Amino acid sequence: MTFQVAANQREERAADSSWRGCYASTVQNLRLEVTLVSSNNKIIPQDIYWDISVPLSYNALFNFIIGNRGGGKSYGVKKHIITRFIKRKEQWVYVRRYKTEFSDDGDNSLATFFDDIREEFPGHELEVKGKKFFIDGECAGFAMALSTAKTKKSVPRPGVQTIFFDEFIIDKGVYHYLPDEVTNFLELYETIARMRDVQVWFVANAITVTNPYFLYFHISLPYGKTIYCKNDKLIELVQKAEFIETKKKTRFARMIEGTDYARYAIENDFLRDNPVFIEKKTGQCNYMFSIAFAGVSMGVWANWSKGLIYISKDHDPDFPLTFALSKEDHTPNTMLISSLRQNRHFKWFIENFNLGNVRFENMNLKNTIYDIMRAVAR
Repeated sequence: MTFQVAANQREERAADSSWRGCYASTVQNLRLEVTLVSSNNKIIPQDIYWDISVPLSYNALFNFIIGNRGGGKSYGVKKHIITRFIKRKEQWVYVRRYKTEFSDDGDNSLATFFDDIREEFPGHELEVKGKKFFIDGECAGFAMALSTAKTKKSVPRPGVQTIFFDEFIIDKGVYHYLPDEVTNFLELYETIARMRDVQVWFVANAITVTNPYFLYFHISLPYGKTIYCKNDKLIELVQKAEFIETKKKTRFARMIEGTDYARYAIENDFLRDNPVFIEKKTGQCNYMFSIAFAGVSMGVWANWSKGLIYISKDHDPDFPLTFALSKEDHTPNTMLISSLRQNRHFKWFIENFNLGNVRFENMNLKNTIYDIMRAVAR
């Protein structure tokens, strides 16, 4: 792909294919519209992609950006951190979960980090040496694996102003979240920031809202909003209508039309989050017991007139029947259950779950209970 810049005045339009990059400062009194020309010579307007200036305007410390595959999220963060270094000499740290993600093979190779964005910066030399990024011969950034970050606690990074954690949400497959992952990341942050305001960009495709970071920080997006910021934590669900409509016109999109993957990759629906059984508890409900699992506390309610069981964040921490499903969740006020199938309360719950009588007040609760049920089925 190549970049072309079209300079537009009110009554005339001129295109010069010799231009490269996105530098508007060289053109006076002109409105610039950047377009991307694909390999089949179809012009794709650049403004269909994610715009980092919107979340930047909130000036949040932790920014969680979730969206369509290919929507420009990682590209936008790369452009931002490269520009900051060129203009201000501000370094960055690029984080992935495992060091194997920095291998020399495949798409995740560090050596290819600049390949998709190099043409944005004509006149600048961008290269990767080992686990360091260089711009015009100067060290601009560092690559770090979260799994080995604890061994680097004493290494100061005083020039770092931005952390970029790519693909922080994991899909089902080879990789898994680290034990106590969020604490590991916060320790890495402390090592780098050392009481400075270092901004973090967490970027991922729309896999699932149930992940360690959203659970730890109690992050959710209010209904009807695509961006929300509270207590220095911002979440944005990237849903640019222009991008969706443009992607729908591709041959691949037409081929997968109507599938779950199409709703995820194009419409930006969460791939692993099915809204079936999501329902707020209503009517006269009786509190049955509490569940503590993976740091999440839930209340189990029964509506006898409807014949339904509701899983809710609304729970009574002092209720005498509170079950911990792991040693990590076990406290003096909870009972540790080693075998769910042998406990009469859970046998009742499992039977109703299998009959389709269980409802969940939000997707996080549903995904958490499904994780428990998968463990029970083993």
